[in-house]
Amino acid sequence: MAHELLLPQWSMGMHEGKILKWLKQVGDPVEEGEIIAEVESSKVVSELMADRDGVVVQLLVAEEEEVAVRTALCLIGEASEIGQTSASQTSSGQASSVASEPPPDYQPVTQASAASKVQVTPPARKLAKQHQIDLNQISGSGPNGRIVIEDIEALVNGDPAAESYLLTGLRATIATNMTQSLQQSAQLTLTSEVDVSALVELRQTTQASYGDLIGFALSRVLPNHPRLNALISSTPQGDRVTLAKDINLGFAVALDDGLVVPVIHQANKLSLAQLSAQSAELAAKAKQGDLPGESLTGGSFTISNLGAYGVDGFTPIINPPQVGILGIGRVQERPQKIDGELVWRHTCVLSLTFDHRVVDGAPAGLLLRDLAGFLGNGGLF
Repeated sequence: MAHELLLPQWSMGMHEGKILKWLKQVGDPVEEGEIIAEVESSKVVSELMADRDGVVVQLLVAEEEEVAVRTALCLIGEASEIGQTSASQTSSGQASSVASEPPPDYQPVTQASAASKVQVTPPARKLAKQHQIDLNQISGSGPNGRIVIEDIEALVNGDPAAESYLLTGLRATIATNMTQSLQQSAQLTLTSEVDVSALVELRQTTQASYGDLIGFALSRVLPNHPRLNALISSTPQGDRVTLAKDINLGFAVALDDGLVVPVIHQANKLSLAQLSAQSAELAAKAKQGDLPGESLTGGSFTISNLGAYGVDGFTPIINPPQVGILGIGRVQERPQKIDGELVWRHTCVLSLTFDHRVVDGAPAGLLLRDLAGFLGNGGLF
């Protein structure tokens, strides 16, 4: 009997997803782990992979259709099962077939199915769709000829900017999530100018970025502040707070049309070199549109670093269902009065936004104090 491939729940805050593009059609062979569709969920476009070998027997959800998690998206089975399955086989019992029984003269390899096999990163596909660009006419510059967003940008470069536009796709999802975050939580931001002269010296002997160094320090002090390394959810009985067992640090990565937040799991168990290597790898994959779904789940605290953009301080917005987020400003040499003398030290502004429903200002301030102490002692790295 054909197997149902369900929409995974890639993150705790994910409740539904939308099929952006089917990369396989009825009759196409698939292998376990092969990408068969692109799905847009909260903030990010993810690649749906087949969970077994077989043939696509039936597509149950149309492109641009939004469905709840755990909904059957397609059936994978044997070629002999094509046209013999019914919508009643789906787990929901309500899914309708959008490409079920092929016509008598159906041929598995068609022009449409061949076009669907063009390898394109999700950001590139979205930009091409926005500008009505035929992807079949493009030779990709990415690995194995994959079309990347730079290929599409090269085609549209020089187009006059529109005076107004609708927020769609990833940008619209970010707008919705950020608005809901502010509306559904009691957010408060504390700022502290921290002496990071020790980090400047460390940067001369390590490839780690300032974000990596501060993330490493944060992973060491957060265990002493468990209520800030937590998740909050609404239940019929009231808001429920769950203290995270691990320090899973999410860090915002800017993309051309928004941002994603990959997660470094169990950051407190990694060395500085390991943490730095993971952050670099995840950031590169995010910009290429190649992040696996598991890299976007399980975060317990988030870091947003705008220092590279010349920003001194800002108010980061919590990434639900987390309780806290740390904003990192630029590292700059500034005058300070120490022991009655004016000296120049390297400092940066750290901005901690926290959910006041869970944590008060004093405990949040203690986290900033402990983090400042760690950052001021280069020997702790």
